Amino acid sequence: MVLSHNQMAYTAITVTMIFGSLFVGLSGFVQTSESLGSFEPAGEDDLFKDEELISQAIDTDGDGLPDKMEEVQYGTDPLREDTDNDGLTDGWEVANGLNPLDSGDADDDNAPPATGEESSSEGNETESWPNPEDGPNGDPDRDGLTNQQEQAFGTEPKLADTDGDGLNDRWEVEYMYYNQTAQDGENINLFNPLSGNWDCGLLTEAKISAIKQILDQDEQRPSWDEMANIAGQHSCDALLDSDGDGLFNFEEEAYGTNPLSTDSDGDLISDRVEIAHGSVNVDDFYLRIGISMTKKAPFTDASGGLISWFLEDMDGDGKFNGPSDWDTDGDGMPDGFEFYFSDPNDHPYAGAAIASAQLLDPTNGSDAYHDWDEDGLNNMEEYQVAFEFGAMSFTNPWLADTDNDGMPDGWESSNGLNATDGENWDEDPDHDGWDADGDGSSFFEELEGEAKVYAIDVKLDDWVEENQTVARAQVTLAGGNPIIYPIRATSTGYVYKISVSLGDTISSRLTPWLTVVETDEMFTNLQEYNARDRDGDGLTDSRSTDPLNPDTDGDDLLDGMGDFGRQPWCEPGLGHQ
Repeated sequence: MVLSHNQMAYTAITVTMIFGSLFVGLSGFVQTSESLGSFEPAGEDDLFKDEELISQAIDTDGDGLPDKMEEVQYGTDPLREDTDNDGLTDGWEVANGLNPLDSGDADDDNAPPATGEESSSEGNETESWPNPEDGPNGDPDRDGLTNQQEQAFGTEPKLADTDGDGLNDRWEVEYMYYNQTAQDGENINLFNPLSGNWDCGLLTEAKISAIKQILDQDEQRPSWDEMANIAGQHSCDALLDSDGDGLFNFEEEAYGTNPLSTDSDGDLISDRVEIAHGSVNVDDFYLRIGISMTKKAPFTDASGGLISWFLEDMDGDGKFNGPSDWDTDGDGMPDGFEFYFSDPNDHPYAGAAIASAQLLDPTNGSDAYHDWDEDGLNNMEEYQVAFEFGAMSFTNPWLADTDNDGMPDGWESSNGLNATDGENWDEDPDHDGWDADGDGSSFFEELEGEAKVYAIDVKLDDWVEENQTVARAQVTLAGGNPIIYPIRATSTGYVYKISVSLGDTISSRLTPWLTVVETDEMFTNLQEYNARDRDGDGLTDSRSTDPLNPDTDGDDLLDGMGDFGRQPWCEPGLGHQ
């Protein structure tokens, strides 16, 4: 009969007990027989020679277990460092209370026979189901690290806080390569799960005094003495505030936040504000949209001031509520954006019923699709404008024209313009303005024969003054000597077109070098939007043109030409009137 691992272990233990009994009996006989005969006692060193003692310590597979112990005590293979082939060495499993014969997976050796198969009662007594917690993916201490990871990091698989500093091993491992330098020059590796950095050099007298004052005066926090270990030492890993956001590292661990970032989840609101209860002072950048600097913390009502709420997951995305989740309610808008527009006192119609009806809430997953300001963007789209122009470039769901530049948010954002830039109304990014009076092109009027483009001193969109040198031409005289001539701007405005390139050969005085468009000849973004009202009576009788396409209707005429007596947008086949 082939023995299972468990049966082999049981047999090995029995043999060990028998061998031990024989050893005790034999050694006892020798010790009580020393007075018999006329010879010196041999002693136990005669029974077990040095070679035998050495053999007891041989570890052939280098797994940390002597061969004899593997054979007799554990039933493991002395020639394989990982008997159950689970990626965990036998010695490490034994040292940490795991079964070196159990890979955690069902197999022919360890799984009980299926129902209906013949098996002896003795066999069933010694067979056992595999225990997943003994395998590489097990997590018996529930610290978030698998056994395989615990082995790699050197942490204990049955102790969630290996170094006893009050911080979860998995959380420390995530930030374990962060170093700080103490005043004495010592480089201290914080968040090492194997060291609590007890009373490290970063805890200066001034730092200790400040921490004690905060802890001992706040009834909701543990006291300084309560944060000490049994030896009265304090952990730098736990008690520092590494990111300076007002939360101690041990508090960051409790909330599952990043101790090296003031805004762990990147939701535009600091961790400190998210976990606050009641009134809280918000950050300076909130002033961009003019909201109150003191307001009710975003999760005051939902959490009731209990930390347990922040350890729940209301939207089921695998992230804890609040500072650990960019979008706590799962509606596509970050918590910070919703918090910005959650106070009726900040609404343009504060005091009116509409102000209280049009509020965003980071715990309400149904407020994403309203278009309160009727600008063509729902609330979620008002935030998504920031994807294109930067994290703080979202638009206001209460205002149709956030930047007050005459162009509604929906039109600007759908046409590639920044709806939070109040100064882009007079720009002409597609250069569809034109030199209406014909005085903006620069020529080499003195040209005789040929000239080369020697230099171009401006670039597109540069502002130039009349008579400013904008390019230079090189003419080679009959004797071979070169001479340089300046090409000057003929009007004041923006460079809209450069028609030559360095090294070009110019043979005609009629060749334009570049064209400058004056400000009153530009077809600005605001004009592109207002093209929808051809006669300026405030009624829409056409369509706006595309501010990033110089020829919106594809008729080979610049949109700006329509602003000087023509319709910039025509229905196909109608032509210009």
